[in-house]
Amino acid sequence: MAIQDMSKFKQILTKERFYVVLNDRKILRDNDTDYRLIWSTKESAESYLKSYKITKYDKIMELDLDRFVTYEMDDILDEGDQFIVDKSAEDNGIKVEAIPFIEEIMSELDDIRIEEFAEDICNESYVYGLTVKGQKQFIIVSEEDASLPNMMTVWSTRKLAEKVHRDDFEEYDIIEVETGVFEEWLEDLKQEDIALGINLKSGMIGTVTDPKAILNAMPC
Repeated sequence: MAIQDMSKFKQILTKERFYVVLNDRKILRDNDTDYRLIWSTKESAESYLKSYKITKYDKIMELDLDRFVTYEMDDILDEGDQFIVDKSAEDNGIKVEAIPFIEEIMSELDDIRIEEFAEDICNESYVYGLTVKGQKQFIIVSEEDASLPNMMTVWSTRKLAEKVHRDDFEEYDIIEVETGVFEEWLEDLKQEDIALGINLKSGMIGTVTDPKAILNAMPC
């Protein structure tokens, strides 16, 4: 089922996370439909529990979208599973098919990230990446799955690069290149079938895209 109005899920898109209630280590389900319940804010989940006088549960868990898709979704969700989003005592919530919902949210989030990254590197005039110590070229990360393209990882600010460098890549150095030079690289990467990981989080998760998408989105 296509989601016609993404504005209803603005909180999830903006914060890049959603919330579930765990009971016996399983996601709480709606009594009437048996669909899993999720919320866009922790306060909404707390309000639901209070309204329905639910006191027996393990905890309210925050789920990062990228980590959920990368590490957890395949184990938790099956085809045909349903979510009810933001159910409360006053509102029945929005019923969606779980896997298509997450996929559409991630697609929308990728589009937002691509536009923001392209705008940021034009405004800041630099792009940041990782290099082998003593060298001046961004590293290319090879995928274990041969069906996936190799990837260059880049960040729009040094602060974002430093976070991943500290957590995952201390053996490398951070370097910067001017946006104009990076734009020339994009043309080469496009020809060589190398993907771009933009502003990835620790654990190298986040948006991976075609260099052409960045070129098309750059306003400079």
